[in-house]
Amino acid sequence: MKKITIAFDIDGTLRNNSVKNLCPTANEEIRTLLIILSKFKNVKILVWSGGGEFYARQICGQFGLTKYVDEYAGKIITEEDKAGVLESHPNLTVDIAIDDIQDCVLGGLNLICKQK
Repeated sequence: MKKITIAFDIDGTLRNNSVKNLCPTANEEIRTLLIILSKFKNVKILVWSGGGEFYARQICGQFGLTKYVDEYAGKIITEEDKAGVLESHPNLTVDIAIDDIQDCVLGGLNLICKQK
């Protein structure tokens, strides 16, 4: 059985950046999507952020997502092209990336969150 890696970004995707609170606020629809997708046997949930692996772990802990996440990582800026800065991770292969930035190519399939 082939595992499908689905990567969720933090800021603007799992975290609602439009709410100005001291404590981070979850985008509940995206949070729920992560939980639902984690129930599939052939899905691996990765949460990553430009803020680093520790930041991704911290936010997932605050949002009660730790038990649903298989791996954490920091996104790395790898190159620039006409579309903008490409973020990824050289050691990770992502099948589906869920992010809020449309100019990034992070996975084989890129779903752009319109929570902003």
